[in-house]
Amino acid sequence: MQKQDILNRLEESREQFLDLLEGQPETALLTPGVIGDWSIKDILAHLSRWEAELVKLLWQIHLGQPPSSLHFQKNLDVDEQNAVWFTEARARPLERVLDDFHAVRNQTLLRVESFSDKDLCDPGRYSSLKGRMLQEYIASDSYEHEDEHKADIQRWLEKQTFVKEQKGK
Repeated sequence: MQKQDILNRLEESREQFLDLLEGQPETALLTPGVIGDWSIKDILAHLSRWEAELVKLLWQIHLGQPPSSLHFQKNLDVDEQNAVWFTEARARPLERVLDDFHAVRNQTLLRVESFSDKDLCDPGRYSSLKGRMLQEYIASDSYEHEDEHKADIQRWLEKQTFVKEQKGK
């Protein structure tokens, strides 16, 4: 996958995700139960936090620094980290969560732009990545992660009466 393919995928994934949310009442975004106790707002905050870790990784790699993002934390319990972030973001207003969601993608796009095709696709390019390509980190913490939760949201929305009532109007 070349840089332009990655940039296109980042933009397409975000567009599809936003299309899913377009026209949903605020109630739909704030109602828990999409994934456990998580609302759509909580999922947006979750996606933003992981993508912010990606931005940190991309910035450190670009500067030639050893990465310190959560990807490289020993004994990281992802579920525990997600629970901490869930608790921290729970009281954040929806508007702020949406702002973060948009801003972090803009940062990801800027960071990806700063790399060459070889930087992104050569598994031997960065020794600190231990044989993984930079594009793998980008995919897993942005568009693949978004696609995973987009499917969760879609299934949940299809079962909700406030959505069905909204469509019927």
